Amino acid sequence: MANTRKQPPDKIGADCPHCGYSQLEPVTARSTFCRQCGQHYSIEKLLAKEVASLKPPSFLDKLGKFVAREKTRTITCFSCRQRHEVSTLAESSLCPTCGSYVDIRDFRIAGPFARSIQTQGLVHLSPTADVASPRILCGFARVEGRFRGRIVCTEEANVRMAGHYEGEVDAGKLIVHSKSDVDFTAPVHARLMLIEGKTRGVFVCDGRVTIARKGFLEGTIYARSINVEKGGIFSGNLNIGQEFPKELQRLDERTWFPGGGSGSQALPASDFGDFPPSARGGEHDGDEEALHQPQMDLQPRRPRRRG
Repeated sequence: MANTRKQPPDKIGADCPHCGYSQLEPVTARSTFCRQCGQHYSIEKLLAKEVASLKPPSFLDKLGKFVAREKTRTITCFSCRQRHEVSTLAESSLCPTCGSYVDIRDFRIAGPFARSIQTQGLVHLSPTADVASPRILCGFARVEGRFRGRIVCTEEANVRMAGHYEGEVDAGKLIVHSKSDVDFTAPVHARLMLIEGKTRGVFVCDGRVTIARKGFLEGTIYARSINVEKGGIFSGNLNIGQEFPKELQRLDERTWFPGGGSGSQALPASDFGDFPPSARGGEHDGDEEALHQPQMDLQPRRPRRRG
């Protein structure tokens, strides 16, 4: 079968360390000038910092999996949205329905990071993380550090932070941890919501919003139902059973993206967790590093040799 996957893009994203402005630069570039503030900065150093930010799963994550003693888990294919079971020891899988590759690795980010990630594993943003990612697709997310961009979770997103959550989140279930005090600057989408801490924003829920006995929610809620436990507090506008405003409705192209690397919404080849090395067309160029390696071996992309 011929490989119909688009060729890797010739540009990568580069965020200015002085003003934060994001711009596209050729993969061969080593440094550039910011188009907003005019400052010069090194692209190689930015990529090296991102690689250093990726850490192996924490001891608590490993211990939790060991205690659970589960032999299988259910994952969702990003291409066809079908669910299937895999071993908890697996790091990747092929969807039995459409044949797409599904990455199941866990990622823990502990510093600056600006790449996209696509995995059915856990993406953990530790308290020291500073992430400006255009797109993180995952099975589970734990957000403790700064995030700007978009997170789409097929299962559960757990927010444990204090301050402004500057990105978008769309999850199967959203949990705001009891020690959190977070302001969501963009509308939050989820099928279920559990508020155990303090939070503010606009919440769009396909199912039930539960405010626990010590939870506090201030803002606007669009939901099918709400449960405020004794001791919980809600302050704001409540819209139950009404059709969501058009600008807040969940759209397929807003929340799901083809995992097979085809279509206008496909993840670029420079993102993590898109395709396994064996699925890329032809042999790798001698000067191009495969990007789908174990977490601790991820390296910045080397300049491509031009013929």
